[in-house]
Amino acid sequence: MVEPTHEPPSYDGYGFESLVVSSNAASDLPAYTRRPTPPPPTAAAVPQEPREFSYEIKTRSGTPWAKMTIQGNQRLTGKVVPTMLEGDKLKGRVTLSLASAETIQAVCVLIKGSIVDANASGPVTQTPFLQLKHTLWSASEGDPNGSAGAPKVKLKGEYEWPLSISLPAALQKAGKTYSLPHTFLDRIAAFSVRYTAELRVVRGKLRMDDKVMCVFGYFSMCQPDPPSLLRQLAYQENSPLLGPEADPEGWLTQEFSCKGIVFSSRMINVKCTFSLATPLCYTRSASIPCSMMLESQDLQALDLIASPAACIVYLERVMHDDTEGVADVHEPCGQAVFWPSTEGAATDSASSRRHLMGEIHLKISLQPSSAVPSFSVNYSVVVFPFQAPAFKPLETTPIFRQPVQIVTRYAAGPRQRVYSTPSYENRNAVVDYYYYSMVLQNRTIGRRRG
Repeated sequence: MVEPTHEPPSYDGYGFESLVVSSNAASDLPAYTRRPTPPPPTAAAVPQEPREFSYEIKTRSGTPWAKMTIQGNQRLTGKVVPTMLEGDKLKGRVTLSLASAETIQAVCVLIKGSIVDANASGPVTQTPFLQLKHTLWSASEGDPNGSAGAPKVKLKGEYEWPLSISLPAALQKAGKTYSLPHTFLDRIAAFSVRYTAELRVVRGKLRMDDKVMCVFGYFSMCQPDPPSLLRQLAYQENSPLLGPEADPEGWLTQEFSCKGIVFSSRMINVKCTFSLATPLCYTRSASIPCSMMLESQDLQALDLIASPAACIVYLERVMHDDTEGVADVHEPCGQAVFWPSTEGAATDSASSRRHLMGEIHLKISLQPSSAVPSFSVNYSVVVFPFQAPAFKPLETTPIFRQPVQIVTRYAAGPRQRVYSTPSYENRNAVVDYYYYSMVLQNRTIGRRRG
């Protein structure tokens, strides 16, 4: 099997680089070696203590007197912010160290989840979808070190409160249920999903509250349903996938056509049977298996179009925001790699059918599909008109689009296998221009909103 050579995606040279948002901007280099999944760690190998991050409130002289400590998940937390897994509690502690008596009304922690919009020309806006208040102590409870309750209590000395806050599994609004979205923080993206925890020492009406805030990560745990039995068997035996004709239960198949002119002399119509592996829910860092069957009575044109390099299939991400109108940000975030297959097509050159198998590699950094009130992250597999020498398609915009879902966990059963080597994506002027036009359209909508 000969695989096509690919080049890194880039938007320079067309004047689009300041307009088109590329999901590869952080790092255009894919991992060349897909490491095998390590065996489950033994109990002795797993750290028993979670990683802790501390955030302090200091006096003018720089002496810390209040501290909030947040514990991060052992396996997910990096060096910058704590990360919690879906279903975990936000744990830690709050401590006060007061050298003199101070009037304090309450000590509480505020949890907020927000959509941060940095696409507008004005200031950055934040739209909260989650707001929780957890009171650790109030003056009505009295001094924990001994005095009775009062509207205002003077605290002095050392105090500590354990922190254990449950985040809701889902949100309810207008009769709809929304799962908490995965954290998404990207310096170049127009939108991001951010979670914060804020320690607030409440002073009262005539004095400003003391507060300190930390950003924490939230890792969603969505999982696809198991694939077909034949697909699971292929993963288990490390064998090639069977296509739609051999495994009809494992694929969603749809038909469309592509019209164009070959050799500037004759019109052709190619029937396309495009299939995606089911369920239409895929795990990031894996791939989206796909199949393309092409049929035409013009065998010369069919051979041109049936080249793996002529099939232009992308994974597209759309971020939808309607907090102040409607704005969508479209971007390509993965291109399919194809190779010839003889399944379902005769091997002789006189056959009017050609079959290609392929897959779209999914970066581990992809934001999972999610939706909260007024904001959503959606994905689709998009098929553009074929591009081959001596063939001019009548259309330049996508000829087929199928919504799919991206999640963080693998399906139950054998681990999915990736069949092609991770490679650079082809530079494509037609695709570049299409997404450039989407950016211009979004900017026009943004001016209307403003």
